[in-house]
Parts: sequence; structure tokens; C-alpha cells
Amino acid sequence: MLGASSNQVQQTNPPSLGVLVAVFAGIGARAFGGSIPTHVLPFCLKRGWLTDSECLEALNWCRSLPGAGGTNLSAYLGYYWQKTVGAILATFALVLPGSVVILLASKLLSQLPEHIVQASLTAVVAASLGLLLDLTWRLAKPSITNYVQVLVAIATFILVGIFRVPIPLVLVLLVPIAWYFNRRTQTSH
Repeated sequence: MLGASSNQVQQTNPPSLGVLVAVFAGIGARAFGGSIPTHVLPFCLKRGWLTDSECLEALNWCRSLPGAGGTNLSAYLGYYWQKTVGAILATFALVLPGSVVILLASKLLSQLPEHIVQASLTAVVAASLGLLLDLTWRLAKPSITNYVQVLVAIATFILVGIFRVPIPLVLVLLVPIAWYFNRRTQTSH
């Protein structure tokens, strides 16, 4: 399954089937969605189960295939280390904890009054929005160095977030305007 470059690298200590299942079950219990590769790959590197190039190849395969990257990665690494049985068990171990939690949560939520469920979901949405805004601010803050960039960021948010204008159209509209005003502010300084 790995390319020719990886076949030249010998693994010194691949995990046993039991360790493989335990690792993916643990990651499945504490990781969500796209963060799974960020849990798995450093863990594998630290233990010597993969080299840097093998990690990149695994990540490349998992991002290239359709489906969720985490489940693709569990199947890929399970197969790499323990063939078909490893692929099946690693994927099952990754998905099982989250599935159990969702089933238990849905059972619990179905027993609660509707207004409590709505309030709980509203709180989850508010927390998610807060995390998203915090991340957006942390990523944008170093890039925003003058008032033109602040105005472009606000205009982009309003056009895309509120009025649902397609991003390519917003870029076509705002990039020339931002470029023009940025040049004016730079020549005036």
C-alpha cells in the first residue's frame, strides 16, 4: 500500500494488534473530526512506529481519499501494520467510542424536556461560535496592521457572513479596493 520510497524503510517496532486497537480506541474517545491525524501521527513518531516520510505519506494518502481523514488514517495505518484485520479493528476502535457517546447523549436528550434540550444546544452553539471567533482573531491579528485591513475584514465578514455573497465575488470586489487604499496609505507615509 505504501509507495516505493517507504518500502525501502524498515519499521523497527510496529505496534501489536492489541496496542493498535487500544491506541485508536483512546484517540477515538478524546479526538474529534479533523484533529485525529494531529493526535495519531505525533504519537506514532514518538514511539518509532513511523518515520517522518512515512507520516507524510500516510497523511497524503488519507487526505487524498474520499471520506473522513481520521477514519482513512486508522484504516491505512491498521493495514500498514497488521494488514486487513488491523485496518478493520483500528477503524472500528476509532469510531466506537464516539458512536457510544452519541447514542448515550441522544438517549439522555430524548428523556429531557424540549426547553432544556434547546437551551443546551444553544449553549453548545454559543461555545462553538466563541471558539471559532477566538481562532479567527488569533489567525487574523498578525495580518491586520492598518485601518484598511480592518475595514476589508469587516466588509468581508458582512458580505460573506451576513449577506452570503460568494467568496470569489467578494475577492473580486474587495481585493482591488484594498490594494488601492493600501497603496495610498503606504505612499502617504
